[in-house]
This record gives sequence, structure tokens and C-alpha cells, in this order.
Amino acid sequence: MKNTRTRRRIRVKSRPRFITFLIIMIGLIVGSFGFATGLNESTASVTSDFTTYTVCAGDTLWDIANTFNYNNKDTRMIVHAICQANDIQAGDLRPDMVLTIPTDM
Repeated sequence: MKNTRTRRRIRVKSRPRFITFLIIMIGLIVGSFGFATGLNESTASVTSDFTTYTVCAGDTLWDIANTFNYNNKDTRMIVHAICQANDIQAGDLRPDMVLTIPTDM
């Protein structure tokens, strides 16, 4: 008795669809590998210098921003940077509050 095993041939019906499938699968494999090994985490160290300022009675963010406006930038941008660095709104200022002022403005 002969072994008459027939081999099945795989036929690609649409070459562009097959290539798209391969590209997506390779992307998923590479992305999964990067995620699993932690390659997606940033290792850049960002150092930013800060100055601290204690709020006195009657101080406004506008006055504080003008005090630390060394590069003659728009005061509104400095007020925004101070608010972001301290996670506050303009009306949140209280006497004896310590603010962190970014010096790279």
C-alpha cells in the first residue's frame, strides 16, 4: 500500500490584502515586544530649575510673574507656567503659600 498523502497548497487570493495583513501582524508583534520589555518608557531626564516664592498679603500672580520675568516674555505665559507648576488657579493665592517658580521661562 502506497502512502498517497496529498499536500494542501495555500493560495493567496489577494496579494495587497495579504501584504496588509503581514504588515499589521508584524506591527502588532513588534509593539507587543516593546511593551512587554518596557522599551516604550522614556529614559530622558528633564531637569528644570525652580525658585520658591512665599506669597505675601496683597500679592497677585501678575505681580509675581513680572518679578520673575527675566527674559521680557509675555506675562500671561509666565502666569500660566506658574499656575501649571503649582497646580493652582489665579484665585487660589493665599498669604504664606509657597510657590514653585520655573526659572526656564
